[in-house]
Amino acid sequence: MNSQRPISRKKIQILVILTILVWATQTLLHQWGFGAEVPAVPAEPAPEAIAAEKFVPEPSRLRPGATLEVRAEATIHGSEVRIKQVCRWSDADARSMAQVGDLVVARFGPRVAFKTISVDEIRQTLHDAGANLAFIRFAGPVACTVSRSDVEFNEGQALDQWIAARQGGGNGAADAAVQPPATQPSGETVHDAAGRPTTRPVAPSETADAAQTNGAPETNSPVHSLQELLTADLAVRLGLPKEELQVSFNPADQKALNLLEPQFKFNLDGRNIRNLGPVSWEVQIVTDSESRKMRVTATARAWQRQAVLTRPLSCKQILQTSDVQERRMLSDHLPDEPLLSSIQAVGQQASRDLKPGVVLTSRMVDAVPLVRTGQFVTVTLSRGNVQIKTVARAVEGGSFGQTIKVKNEATRDVFEVVITGPQEATVGAEPAAKVASLRE
Repeated sequence: MNSQRPISRKKIQILVILTILVWATQTLLHQWGFGAEVPAVPAEPAPEAIAAEKFVPEPSRLRPGATLEVRAEATIHGSEVRIKQVCRWSDADARSMAQVGDLVVARFGPRVAFKTISVDEIRQTLHDAGANLAFIRFAGPVACTVSRSDVEFNEGQALDQWIAARQGGGNGAADAAVQPPATQPSGETVHDAAGRPTTRPVAPSETADAAQTNGAPETNSPVHSLQELLTADLAVRLGLPKEELQVSFNPADQKALNLLEPQFKFNLDGRNIRNLGPVSWEVQIVTDSESRKMRVTATARAWQRQAVLTRPLSCKQILQTSDVQERRMLSDHLPDEPLLSSIQAVGQQASRDLKPGVVLTSRMVDAVPLVRTGQFVTVTLSRGNVQIKTVARAVEGGSFGQTIKVKNEATRDVFEVVITGPQEATVGAEPAAKVASLRE
């Protein structure tokens, strides 16, 4: 009869210890034989991730190495010249260039038929819009001659101006207004495309028509497309100049946007538009027989002149000319506070500590007080060639150009003066009693 002896507790502990030692030995041999594992090298970020850095604006998500070819000639309809009309790119760059293709490079003036757009103008527009020019390669000619198809002109003059534009005659020749010869006033000296003065006799009956034609701006034309009306409506609602707006409409609505006002009537409802960015209108298109409603969407941006601080300033420190730099930026929202220009900012004092790169607004600066309450002010009264000066105590403080009250210590009279300098003011035409108090 076989009997099994149970394994003792001590033997179990010994077996566990031997197992751990064998596992540790195998691990050490593996590391000694092959060395420590090298950490994985992080993958290079994609171009889209590089362009999405915080210091790169949104419109500059361009594919590295994108090629922008400038056309030699282009024909447009309307007054706005966009980048996609004077340049072209490959299908591989279409996705990235679509964001900047709608940027307006220049605008035609009234009755201007030809214009020359240089590569420098295109570069400047892209730079101001926030695009990284290091990602773009330019190809083709150095300038594009743009002709306008919706302007009536004399063929002879148009040919001369087209030649001047092609030869690099500059905006002076290329942008000259093209008008029929009969529109020139009688007895006046006119200039041809080369700038040579000539005298053209015109019948007196044509003078009135010429004055009406030359004086009527292009905006008074009865023909307006739906796109022009929507842009003008947006400018009125936001209180911005139409020339500063950059509106990109939905391509699916392009057929409706090309409809003209004489043949169609439009009822625009943009009551929900409060700011830049995504905007939309409820448009009712009315004809003689029927009407149709549609919704038009767009993305609105505006060019702004911003005064940017170039160095840190402490509170109450005076802004100098070298402290402020102006730049032209394409913004997708209206600021909550009014922006300042460099002329308005220089000479004022900082209302709080400011860091470099801050866009200056009205609340960031305060006017420098030239007169403080209780100070003596030299008051000047001018009467023709005679000036009378006296000294009065300021009842209230103020800055340049402000009107404050001062008190004549001798007569105890209080009158108003306009601050013209540090503790200096002037008084205009005042009643005789105040003039007498000044003399005393």
